[in-house]
Amino acid sequence: MSEPTGALGGDGSPPDVPSAADADSAATATDSEGTYVFGIVAADHPCQLDELTGVGAEPEPVRRVVAEPVAAVVGAAPPRLRAKRRDLAAHHRVLTALAEQGTVLPMRFGVVAPDDDALREQLREAADRYLSALREIAGAAEYNVKLLTDEDAVVRRVADTDPAVLRERGAGDTGYEGRVRLGQAVATAVEAALRADADRLVTTLTPLARRTAPAPPTAGAAVNASFLVTDEQLEPFQGAVHELAHELRTDGEVRCTGPLPPYSFVPDEGGEP
Repeated sequence: MSEPTGALGGDGSPPDVPSAADADSAATATDSEGTYVFGIVAADHPCQLDELTGVGAEPEPVRRVVAEPVAAVVGAAPPRLRAKRRDLAAHHRVLTALAEQGTVLPMRFGVVAPDDDALREQLREAADRYLSALREIAGAAEYNVKLLTDEDAVVRRVADTDPAVLRERGAGDTGYEGRVRLGQAVATAVEAALRADADRLVTTLTPLARRTAPAPPTAGAAVNASFLVTDEQLEPFQGAVHELAHELRTDGEVRCTGPLPPYSFVPDEGGEP
């Protein structure tokens, strides 16, 4: 499968909701640039795709490509696909709808197969790998947690509590070297305080999740991490997040986003074919 330049999952449905079989029979756009892949599911995933549309300026209905025992949820890939906000939102919307119905192995934005036949062949060849990856994330969702720091507040705190800072302040040296020593002491104390806050957050939440994954660094965040949380773990996990938010409120804001499709927990061997 390829990615575009700039790119960063039955029967028995209610009568008014198209079944997966209905979606499978939908026509593929003749002017598309391939088959856009949202995610991979087990073939028995409900895949209620009613009203879901894909990416592009004129998005078409989402459908399935089946290769028992797995299937891919796909749409038409528009020409010159780019990571526009509209299309990123559509990608996430489809995966969120699938995750609400069952386990889905999410593809990152921009995964495109040459056509349905090529995709179907790839699914057959890697079926066991995909089923194993689906089992790893079954019954869980991703929650992203950030600790957004208020560095000015941390500076004020360490200025009144850190021994090294208090020692330099007490020395009363207002000359250049004294100011440098004080500045270095404050910087060291702030770094240590933020590291302690980050370690506390991660150490508290890690035992309450199935898996943990670091997320890309974010400006102004001492922590940006994702947690794979099962249904059984959700209540204690959320309780711990709320407690941390209260305890760390003087240093910043604890922000939790989820549930999300498990983007950060697709096993290496379970990525796109």
